[in-house]
Amino acid sequence: MTLVRSYFVCCSEKPVLTEEPTDVEITFGGTVYFTCKAEGDPEPEISWLYNNNEISPDQDPKYQVLQDGTLMIENATDSDMGSYECMAKSPAGEVKSRSVHMKPITAASTSSSSVHNPAKVKPKFVVTPEDVDVQDGSSARLDCEVTGHPRPVITWTFNDGPVDRQRTGGPMFSDWPRDQTTFEEATVEMGCSADGYPAPGLVWTKDGAPLVPDARTAIGLTRIRIERVQLSDQGRYRCTVSNQVATLEAEALLTVTPSARATPSPSRSGGSSQSSQTGGRRAPFFVRVPDSVEVLSGNSVEMICLADGNPAPTIVWRKDGQNMRQSPHVTPMGNGSLIFRHVELSDEGTYECTALNEMGVVVARARMRVRERRHVSNRLVLSAVEEARRAVDRAVNETIAALFNRDRSSRLTHSELIRLNRFPTATAREIARAAEVYERALAVVRRHIESGHQFNVTREFSYEDALSPQQLELIANASGCLTHRRKPDCNDMCFHSKYRTFDGTCNNFQQPLWGSSYSGFRRILKPIYENGFNLPVGWSRNTNYHGFTKPSARLVSTRVITTTQTTSDEVFTHMLMQWGQFLDHDLDLAVPGMSAESFGEFVDCRSSCDYSAPCFPIEVPPNDPRIRHHRCMEFVRNSAVCGSGATSVLLNNMLPREQINQLTSYIDASQVYGSTDREARELRELHGNSGHLRRGLLTETGGPLLPFATPNTPVDCKRDREESEIGCFLAGDVRANEQTGLLVMHTLWFREHNRVVDELRVINPHWDGDMLYHEGRKILGAIMQYVTYEHWLPLIIGREGMALMGHYKGYNPQTDASISNVFATAALRMGHGLIQPVLQRLNASFLPIPQGHLLLQDAFFAPWRLVEQGGVDPILRGLFAGPAKVRLSDQLLNSNLTESLFRPAHLVAQDLAALNIQRGRDHALPGYNDWRRHCKLSVAETFDDLQADIGSQVLREKLQQLYGHPSNVDIWVGGMAEDPVNGAKVGPTFQCLLAEQFRRLRDGDRFWYENPGVFKPEQLTQIKQSSLGRVICDSSDDILEVTKNVFKMPNLQSPNFVACSQIPKVDLRFWAECCHECSSAGQFNSITRRTKRSLDHSYPEDKPSYGEASILSLTSSTSDTFYNNSIPGDEEQPVSSRRRVEPQVFHSEQTEQQDERIEGLEAMMAKMQRALKKMARKLKHVENLCLDKPAASRRKHGSKNSQTNCQDSDGISWKTGESWEKDKCTECSCQGGFIRCTTLQCPVCENPRQVEGECCPLCDVE
Repeated sequence: MTLVRSYFVCCSEKPVLTEEPTDVEITFGGTVYFTCKAEGDPEPEISWLYNNNEISPDQDPKYQVLQDGTLMIENATDSDMGSYECMAKSPAGEVKSRSVHMKPITAASTSSSSVHNPAKVKPKFVVTPEDVDVQDGSSARLDCEVTGHPRPVITWTFNDGPVDRQRTGGPMFSDWPRDQTTFEEATVEMGCSADGYPAPGLVWTKDGAPLVPDARTAIGLTRIRIERVQLSDQGRYRCTVSNQVATLEAEALLTVTPSARATPSPSRSGGSSQSSQTGGRRAPFFVRVPDSVEVLSGNSVEMICLADGNPAPTIVWRKDGQNMRQSPHVTPMGNGSLIFRHVELSDEGTYECTALNEMGVVVARARMRVRERRHVSNRLVLSAVEEARRAVDRAVNETIAALFNRDRSSRLTHSELIRLNRFPTATAREIARAAEVYERALAVVRRHIESGHQFNVTREFSYEDALSPQQLELIANASGCLTHRRKPDCNDMCFHSKYRTFDGTCNNFQQPLWGSSYSGFRRILKPIYENGFNLPVGWSRNTNYHGFTKPSARLVSTRVITTTQTTSDEVFTHMLMQWGQFLDHDLDLAVPGMSAESFGEFVDCRSSCDYSAPCFPIEVPPNDPRIRHHRCMEFVRNSAVCGSGATSVLLNNMLPREQINQLTSYIDASQVYGSTDREARELRELHGNSGHLRRGLLTETGGPLLPFATPNTPVDCKRDREESEIGCFLAGDVRANEQTGLLVMHTLWFREHNRVVDELRVINPHWDGDMLYHEGRKILGAIMQYVTYEHWLPLIIGREGMALMGHYKGYNPQTDASISNVFATAALRMGHGLIQPVLQRLNASFLPIPQGHLLLQDAFFAPWRLVEQGGVDPILRGLFAGPAKVRLSDQLLNSNLTESLFRPAHLVAQDLAALNIQRGRDHALPGYNDWRRHCKLSVAETFDDLQADIGSQVLREKLQQLYGHPSNVDIWVGGMAEDPVNGAKVGPTFQCLLAEQFRRLRDGDRFWYENPGVFKPEQLTQIKQSSLGRVICDSSDDILEVTKNVFKMPNLQSPNFVACSQIPKVDLRFWAECCHECSSAGQFNSITRRTKRSLDHSYPEDKPSYGEASILSLTSSTSDTFYNNSIPGDEEQPVSSRRRVEPQVFHSEQTEQQDERIEGLEAMMAKMQRALKKMARKLKHVENLCLDKPAASRRKHGSKNSQTNCQDSDGISWKTGESWEKDKCTECSCQGGFIRCTTLQCPVCENPRQVEGECCPLCDVE
């Protein structure tokens, strides 16, 4: 556990007001701002009082407390007149400001109120064009600036004729970065803007690498801002602007002066620095001069002016040569800067910052240009939200009806199976729906504007131009985007310090949502949406990228990726691929689109080739080798989290679209246990106190299979009822049934959990079901981490990749372990190149089983093959004894994945390579060269520049023909095309991206198995004895021999196979807990002691049920919502609290004697019942022996009757309705072909006495 300063009260600092509010004069109907700022440790919370009563913004929407503590009052009326006070409070104390007042503007002050009621002003030239001499062919710039109200319209003429805008024009800088010298902890801004047609794009780099925004660095449209400058920020900053005509660059050097002593930052000391401490007098000099800005009316902006000198200089601002008048929306800061909130047209002008002291004066000037915002009414905004809501809900409801209200007897296509099994849960749909409504509402607003609803569009459309920040917030609020996820409660340290939550919250106590399920993916590089906001790459088919359009994803697949020939790997087994897929399903699952219909036109995405959200079909090129009668392949965009809001108070930019990770990011075995409390409950055996996961049918060798999905769950695998009636299995990840090899891995690890729990119960009989379950889950997660990092990952990224990760140095709470978008969408999909077209199935002699090997296309959604064709062992042997596919430059993906993937009836079969490419464009991943630059690899200008990493000239020529420029190549294609690095399965780009993510998964996980305190030293030693081969030995059906390293071919190991007895195993005796504090060895609950005959348990679902309880029974509830967001199986059930509260139980001697007599009678009756059941079972066994056709023979030759009979673990068949005793504590019955067992829950005793042959102990009273 990491201790931070805020944990200690003795280090707290009482709040101090750094800026207090002042009286404000207003015009009724306007917006009022009272400013208040405070500092303290911990950071204080600011609230406001009106006439000594605390203001509650939740109850009155006209009041808002902004992020910096400013109180905003909209539509002020005379009822708002009165006194206002600011109060800052924290656990360390509280402080109040002086009382200030809101006053109406009087006649005497009318002259200064032009900002509220601006008078009409004739146009006046501020800057006039001047003669210029230029060389033929070069560029020239003529400036013209005018003031006036309303804002004048500027037109140009040439030789008395109108000047027409030419089609194209290269960029020209209107502002550029300049060299600066500053001190540590200061704030620095650099501006850069350019004009051109088409409008140029802008990219910032530092020392040649892309500048990435973080907690201190904000990147706006025309400027960057770095707060609390560090020495590491020193370097060369380059601004690159480019359009299809030309590219320009401007560079500035930032020099950071180190502080040998504590130099106060300008924000706290008013600009005093080194010179003020030396004692020498010095004239003022500028540390930071104000930059010229262009801002949209209604937005906010800061003009920064920092100066130093001795004595400390005074900062004075002037506008257009006149002293600044007091204005409620212009706030002078303590460091000398000016903040303009809700800029108005009258704010345009030239500003002078004057710094003076007794030694001298310096002046700096900057110009503010204000663009008028196009007007959109709030009524139109709300109407757009309502239209969007109706469109989204209709499309979603029709999709739900088509998927879940269908004829259950009909055959499902592969496409329908994929959509059905991956359809978002209720939680995911709520998050995604709000984002879709938000984006659809913006599209409706744009449609109204472009159709001339209220005004004509005269230049390129921009949401920021049309909508004010308040209107963007209005859309976000009305769509549901501002219904933020409830902050998790991480205060139960008894639980959170020892065990993970199922949804990943509270792993990081400082950032409890990092890595949690249903949160956005992490971005490494800024997405490149075509409109900067949400349109995917390639949405506009004519858009050029680096001078070339994007080729069809299908065309790239057929020309570059697909191969009909495969070469087997001579070194690595197919298990290398299978572990990668199983691991991936523990880390990421992007929430798919909720609707298969477009939101506007309600066209089915399967039948339309139009781009209409969420449909983004893949274009089929002419002369396609397979697809002849369709123009496109179906593709639906993934869902997104809400993208509303601003990056900061000063930079009102909408956040780009970000996709949702449905799983926890950590390696925590979520594919076994689930990623939410609800999923975990569905998978856990809640009857009894076993700590088990639920199990289903038994294989012929007695091994349990996963439980079947019930009718209440949306999972369905019955693609062909003529093949089998076996349905889907239920696991921690919804993709478990997609191919048989993956299903085998899920089965293996579910069994391993139950095996570990059974062994722990023997070692610690005083542990209850919760303790057993969570300890087993913790051990399995650690084994998966160990196998991944010690045995699998070094083979994937090689020694160099492991060196990039570095050695483990302990848990770092500043490391965000969230899965990056490029990792999930491109890098980890490298494993597709390892997939063989055939899954080998081998018997105990490592020869093919009678049913033969399994073609990959026949393994999709075929769980029945696991039940009826040999169980898990043949597939497992094929995985660790059969080779993987080797990835060659002309053999990237086998054609089973590109030509017959999920082949549906009457529709186009899907293409995995094309899907990967189109998904990267859907997520707006930057191009191949951008990622090479991020990874500090050479940036290619031509495809021959890639010769060192893509050795095949044929492949490079194909890429050039398709993409035109290396920067245009999709990242997944570029990564797959690279030659593997020495000792690795990936090239340098994917090696870099994989190493970055796996380092975060290790360093940012508080429950990483090597983190001191997670396991005892002796337990950690045992974890390091584990291997995937050992798990196969322990939890397969009957595998007796494996290879020492299941990822390498047997012929490379000596001996080829070894007996399971020679494979090291985890000795769970080191988890033995000596329960010295327990009152006796029979105290069954080691977490919370319960008194005799108390039925209170740690969780409500652990209470014993004495009625008939089925392992298949589920509790469902209904949900009333204003739209249909309920499908079978996703009803949420109450989540029990993890707090364990011991009830008060009062006893008397008479009560205890009575209890003893009752318990004695109960024990006698139970003993008689068991004796009768034993006799009945013996008679049944004799009856089976006397039958002409044994039950085992009937099961082998007659499968129809076996559907309604049951067979227990002893091989005895039972008819429906018959019951028997499995052991002294368990009674079972056969119902509809399934065995249902009820385990007797014994009462808890203070002094239990075990009686031979009895299930429950006798409770002696002392």
